[in-house]
Amino acid sequence: MNKLSDVIELLEDNPVILGIKEDGDIALSKSCDSNVVFVLYGDISDIGRIVKELKDMGKTVFVNVDMVDGFSSKSSVIKFMKNNTETDGIVSSKAAMLRNAKEAGFLTVHRFFILDSSSYRSIGKQLELSQADFINVAPGWTKVVEWTKEEYTKPIIASGLVCDKKIVIDSLKAGAIAICSTNHDVWDL
Repeated sequence: MNKLSDVIELLEDNPVILGIKEDGDIALSKSCDSNVVFVLYGDISDIGRIVKELKDMGKTVFVNVDMVDGFSSKSSVIKFMKNNTETDGIVSSKAAMLRNAKEAGFLTVHRFFILDSSSYRSIGKQLELSQADFINVAPGWTKVVEWTKEEYTKPIIASGLVCDKKIVIDSLKAGAIAICSTNHDVWDL
């Protein structure tokens, strides 16, 4: 699976993206209904294994390349991911990395850390550069999701501090297509 419409359909069926941050989370993800995962850890020597284990479970796998130890912000990272893993998509806060990933045929998620109004206002310029398929706002606060939904047409994923059912529901009502959480209590909502 590598089509945007297929991933959107999966997220409409189950809007919880599993944030995988350690090997123990892989086994836990097997029993979860969600079929979309974000890999938020690993290193250059084991990222292929991590992705393969998740793919063997039928998961659609996005890797946050900013969080993989041993990776740099060079385009060779994307080439490595393409040639050595079964990854469906790339998550990054770096526009150039995402542009390279998109050109290589990956689905892309542009992660934005919204710390203040200045970081929020940079979304448009960065999206223009990355041409990402999804916007990921962190933290996934309701107001930030609402503002982003009003201004941009790309699907929004809320993450960061998404730790209970109320936050999940509020983020979805505000316009997010999905949420991503590393909190196991949220995974089965």
